[in-house]
Amino acid sequence: MSFAYLLLISTGAGACTALGAVLLFIKKNWSNRSLAVFLGLASGVMVGVVVFDLIPSFLFFPGWVKGVYGILAGLFLLFLLEHFLLRNLMPKQTLVGLGYLIMLGIAMHDFPEGMAIALGHEMKARTGLVIALAIGIHNIPEGMAIAAPLIMAGLSRIKILIQALLVGIITPLGTIIGRATVLLLPGILPFLLGLASGIMLYLVIYQLWPQANLKGKKEKWKGFWLGIFIILLATFL
Repeated sequence: MSFAYLLLISTGAGACTALGAVLLFIKKNWSNRSLAVFLGLASGVMVGVVVFDLIPSFLFFPGWVKGVYGILAGLFLLFLLEHFLLRNLMPKQTLVGLGYLIMLGIAMHDFPEGMAIALGHEMKARTGLVIALAIGIHNIPEGMAIAAPLIMAGLSRIKILIQALLVGIITPLGTIIGRATVLLLPGILPFLLGLASGIMLYLVIYQLWPQANLKGKKEKWKGFWLGIFIILLATFL
């Protein structure tokens, strides 16, 4: 498989983030219960990606302890961003702020996933393709997770779509950099996977789940288990 084809499938995987956002554009009227389901879905997807994808990935590396450091760094980084940057730029605990925090977390985890595509390709050509397919499936509900709070906050669909496309670019960017650095710095990937895990866990614990609980205590669980189920299908099928 040529690098051009590798980059193509990586770009396709990243574009699925925008596809997820488009799927939410179809429905115009949103209730609190609907939002609870999608926030629960986002929580389930993120927990599923961390538990079944990111953490197992870095545990297979000899330097897996770097992944643990990455988790701690991700938690601390997002804490700093939320408390000292985003809260100064936008009103506290708004759906807009939540949407951009989710976008940040997904972008941060899309980068090492893009690198994982490149790493899989180095091991076996078909592996890179399978990883790209799995990431594409992951990215659809992640795009929904980005769009849901931003739609509810009243942002235009064109703006949301553009931002989702920009987030999607992170995946092929990670593939390009991953291909270039996989031989020079192979030990850095566990840290990046751990970093993404920490960021996503912070989002679920301190942002997504509390917001979902306010919108619908029962409905959030429906979305959560749906998200877990989607990631299980993407991981094990």
